[in-house]
Amino acid sequence: VAVHDWGAVDGIYYMVMEFVRGRAVRDLLSAQGRLEPAPAADVLRQTLLALEHAHHQGIVHRDVKPENILVTTDGVVKVADFGLARAYADGRQTQAGTVTGTVQYLAPEQIRGEPADPRSDLYSLGIVGFELLTGRLPFTGETAMAIAYKHLSDRVPRPSAVAADVPADMDAFVASATERDRELRPESAAEMRRDLESIGRELLPARSLRDLVADATPVVTLPTAESEGSSEAGTTTVTIRVERARRRRLRRFVGVVLVLVALAAAAWGAWTYLLPHTTEVPTFAHTSLEDARSQLEDAGFGVKIARGQYDLKVPEGEVLSVQPSAGTLLDHGTIVTLTPSLGPRSLELPALGGLTLERAKQQLVEAHFRFGGISRRASEQIPEGRVIDTRPAGSGTAPEQSAVTLILSTGPPPRPVPNVVSKDMADAVSMLQAQGFHVTVLRKFSDRIPLDQVISQDPGANVERPYGSEVTLTVSKGPKAFPVGTYIGLSKDAAIAQIRADGLVPSVSYVPNGVSGNVVGQSPDPGTTVHPGDTIQIFVA
Repeated sequence: VAVHDWGAVDGIYYMVMEFVRGRAVRDLLSAQGRLEPAPAADVLRQTLLALEHAHHQGIVHRDVKPENILVTTDGVVKVADFGLARAYADGRQTQAGTVTGTVQYLAPEQIRGEPADPRSDLYSLGIVGFELLTGRLPFTGETAMAIAYKHLSDRVPRPSAVAADVPADMDAFVASATERDRELRPESAAEMRRDLESIGRELLPARSLRDLVADATPVVTLPTAESEGSSEAGTTTVTIRVERARRRRLRRFVGVVLVLVALAAAAWGAWTYLLPHTTEVPTFAHTSLEDARSQLEDAGFGVKIARGQYDLKVPEGEVLSVQPSAGTLLDHGTIVTLTPSLGPRSLELPALGGLTLERAKQQLVEAHFRFGGISRRASEQIPEGRVIDTRPAGSGTAPEQSAVTLILSTGPPPRPVPNVVSKDMADAVSMLQAQGFHVTVLRKFSDRIPLDQVISQDPGANVERPYGSEVTLTVSKGPKAFPVGTYIGLSKDAAIAQIRADGLVPSVSYVPNGVSGNVVGQSPDPGTTVHPGDTIQIFVA
C-alpha cells in the first residue's frame, strides 16, 4: 500500500496512505469460509511479490496475516500495515525476549525473541496459506502461550487433511514454508514465488479474486441529501370546542391506539430479538446435486451451481464443495454456491508391453494410476518376467488413480519333448533346440549302437517340459577299443587269467618240444588295437 505523505500536528504523527477499494483477505475468509486452491495460490503469489520487493529494500514486515493483506475490486493484492516492520539489519538488534506480531502467525524464532529475517515473513505467509486453503488456523489454544508452544514444538498439518481437494503440491508448499528451522525454508520470497507459480499452472480453474471480492463487498446505499431550504412558519390557531362526550370518545380512541402501538412494538421486538432470521448452511456429505439444491431452497437460500470439478473421492453428480462452507449462519435469501463433482478424470492407459515389472509400475504412477497387482500368462513372444498387457487393456481408458493389474509373461508354454533316440547326434540336438530345449550330451561306449547315434534321452519322448528346460542325451562312442597288452613270459594259467580280465577271449597253442610251460608268443602282437570280446591267441612252449 502506497504512502503519500506523513508528518505531525501538535505532536501527533499521521500518515496519508493509498485508499484501497476492496476487502481484506480476512473478509474473504469470513464470506467464503475457505478459498479454492487456485485463488488461494493467486493471493499467496501476489503477496510474495510484495514481500520480495520489501525484502529487497531490506525491510521485514514481521506481522503477515489475513487482516494485513488487501484485495482490490480488480483482484490486485496489496500488503498493508508495516507498523511492526523493521529494517533487516536493525532487526538483528532486537532485544532478546521481545516478541512482536500476532501469535497465530509468528515464526518460531520470533516467539523465542530471536531477530526476524525475510524467512520469518515466509513462515507467517505459510500459516496464511494453510488458513486460505482450509478456512481455519493450524494451531489454536486457550491462551497465546499455548499457541506459541505449538509453533515451537509441532509441525503444521497438511491442508489436505482438512480439505480433501487440496493437491499434494500445495501441501508440500505449505510444509516447506512452515519449517520450524528457518534454514530449511525457501531462501527468499522470489524462490518461494517461483515454486508456487510452477504449482499454480497445474491447479484446477476456480473463481477469480475479482469475483470473490465482488461477492464479499456489501452493497451500500448512500442516503440522498435533500436540498436545504427554509419553510415559512405559520401560526395556525385551532379553536377546539369539544363536548364532554366527545372527549371521552377521544380518550377511548387514544387508549386503543396506545394498545395497538404497544402490541406492534412487542411484535416488532419479538420478531427482531427473539425469532431467528439466519439459517445454518447444511452439510452435504454423499449428497446428490439435486438433493442439495432442494435442501437449500427449502431452507430459504438462493442456489448457484458452479462449474463442476474432477475429484478422486467424491462420485460424479454429488456435491464436492459448498460456499460459504457448511455450518455458516446466513440470512435468508443469501446465495449459496454448489460445486458438483465430475468424479475422477478418465485417462488413457499407458502402453506397457515388453517392460520390466519395476519400469511398468513406475510408468503407471506417472500416468496417475495405482498398481493393482500381478497376473501371469504364457507367451511365445514376450520374455519371462516382462509385461504382456494390462487389465483393463492398455489401449483403453480408465478413471484416474484406479487400480491396474499387470499381466506378466511366464515365457512360452510347456511342450512335448521329441523322440530323438537312434538319431544322429547333430540332428537330435538341432531338433531339441528348435523346440526351445537346452541339450546336454553324455557319451558312452556301445557295442550295439553305431558311433554318434543317440542311445537314450531324459526326459523321454512326448513328456511335456517347460520352455528352456534341459534334455540329456546319451550318445554312442562306438565299441570300446584299446591296445592289447603283452602276455609273453607269463605262465599259461596266468596269461589266460589276464586275457579274460582284459575282456578278451584266450586261445592256447602249444609250441612243439617246449618244456617251460610259459607263453613265448601271442597274436595279435602287443600294442595292437583290439575290442572287448576279441580272441587273443597265445603260444605256450
